[in-house]
Amino acid sequence: MKLLMSLNEIPELTRSNVHIKDKDGLLKKLNNMIRDGNKNLQIVTDFDHTLTRHQMDNGTIVLTSFGMFRECPSVPQYYRDEDNRLSNIYKPIEVDSVMGKEEKTKHMIDWYVAAHKLLIGLKFPKQELVETSKKMVECFRIGVKDLIMWSNVQQVPVLVFSAGLGECVVAALEAANFLLPNVKVISNFLALDKNDTIVGIKGEVIHTLNKNETAIKNTEYYEMVKERNNVMLLGDNIGDAGMAEGMEHCEVIIKVGFLGRNVDANLQNYMNKFDIVLVNDHTMDSVNAICKLIL
Repeated sequence: MKLLMSLNEIPELTRSNVHIKDKDGLLKKLNNMIRDGNKNLQIVTDFDHTLTRHQMDNGTIVLTSFGMFRECPSVPQYYRDEDNRLSNIYKPIEVDSVMGKEEKTKHMIDWYVAAHKLLIGLKFPKQELVETSKKMVECFRIGVKDLIMWSNVQQVPVLVFSAGLGECVVAALEAANFLLPNVKVISNFLALDKNDTIVGIKGEVIHTLNKNETAIKNTEYYEMVKERNNVMLLGDNIGDAGMAEGMEHCEVIIKVGFLGRNVDANLQNYMNKFDIVLVNDHTMDSVNAICKLIL
């Protein structure tokens, strides 16, 4: 075991697009994780624009899990139009750098309630979703495969914690062969009737600002990690920084934030919430470099 004397020993953390507010604090966390090893580690990650990129090299915005559903051919045009209308209203609010959390949470709840209500009565396009998910394979960040494979070999549990549509998240992970035994998904899964018609969402709605202990407790994943004290947390939204809240046994949490929208206005907010902020980065280089030190 070799502890770090400086963050400069990890070249991936010295790049110009990497922002770290408390370097001494991060160094201490890293050394604690290295000392504790992989048997005490778990990875908690968002899906949309975290495991996947914000955009492709040609500038095309990568589909979210809701976007994957919208792309299925049999989904009616009225759904697409209304889903786009809701997104145009609420997406700017989600990334607003000034609005308080309480007010923003109200808007996020309104958005998710409306989006889920819009799904009711639609036929679940299972086979079409399988085809759509194949297009998502190239949209994962460079290095996600390495991260998933490393976690599998080292037997490190991975929680994909998404406020999107669970069936779409699972389909994309399966298409990329990332849904390994150590990888679990907590998300908004659809409730279907016997004819595969959508009748609602199973359980409590998960949105970007309530991804915390209410969804993690009493799950298969929690049973897997209740003895693991260290968390590598990955997200692209301010709300993602709280994904490990409620895991009282956790001692060290390194939070990595991927910032790819409204950068100038949000950078300081992200630096206040995440230990490492990666601006316009389409790789998992920094995360993989850290993980390779934890053996």
